[in-house]
Amino acid sequence: MEHPRLTRQRIYLSPHFDDAVLSCGGQIARQVAGGDSVVVATVFGGEPARDSLSLFAASIHARPGGSEDLIPLRRMEENQALAMLGADSRPGDYLDCIYRRDTEDRRWLYDHEEALFGPVDPAERGLAYELAQVISTLAPPDGSCHLYAPLAIGNHVDHQIVRRAALILQQVGFEVLFYEDFPYAERDPAGLKTALDRSGTETWQPVLIDLDESDIASKIEAVAAYRSQIGVLFGEASDVAPSVRAYAKRIGGGSYAERQWRLNPKDNEA
Repeated sequence: MEHPRLTRQRIYLSPHFDDAVLSCGGQIARQVAGGDSVVVATVFGGEPARDSLSLFAASIHARPGGSEDLIPLRRMEENQALAMLGADSRPGDYLDCIYRRDTEDRRWLYDHEEALFGPVDPAERGLAYELAQVISTLAPPDGSCHLYAPLAIGNHVDHQIVRRAALILQQVGFEVLFYEDFPYAERDPAGLKTALDRSGTETWQPVLIDLDESDIASKIEAVAAYRSQIGVLFGEASDVAPSVRAYAKRIGGGSYAERQWRLNPKDNEA
């Protein structure tokens, strides 16, 4: 007698609208097809006041593909992409780093391109702990939830903060896998080692997820839904499929795959 397959709860922590699909879209498609419940929790999905943008944030809104209402546009793209994959969207209210100020409202924390990929501002020292508490409320209490979080390849500050929050959750018993941030990982092959070295490379175990043509095609279709980001991420829409396929084959040694990493809890740097 066959026993019914137990549904697993999968929660992908996505710093922004697009990160989880870019990095794990093939696995998400495969998990949904297998009957799992998949939620993409976009952490920094809050909408800023349009009349209180820094010059830097305003310049990002003005980029090709951008909009005065950039966050609603990106949220709509996310909903379209996740509908294609069969996953659910759970956007958070925290603001993207380009919109954040210090608690006294005296200065913008990240007001130029280099700051996006530098150290987390000291004013946000406690943000990862706050996020960990919020994220923990999304998970069922019976321990059946699997969390997926960015390795922070590329060093984007929002990815760093979500990684730190996930490490805190791992310390208190959550099962966490850390995904390779695409396309940062493609652009900078040394970035993977840099991200792993923060905890010591020898403490990480790779987890390879084999994908078939259907999985990779679903991922490409979903990634292409993020039309406002195509120019920044890939250059042209026609570059999406070749880029996604090439990286997946590189990871899989000639076959399509995505890769995540498991950290030995006793080596957790949080």
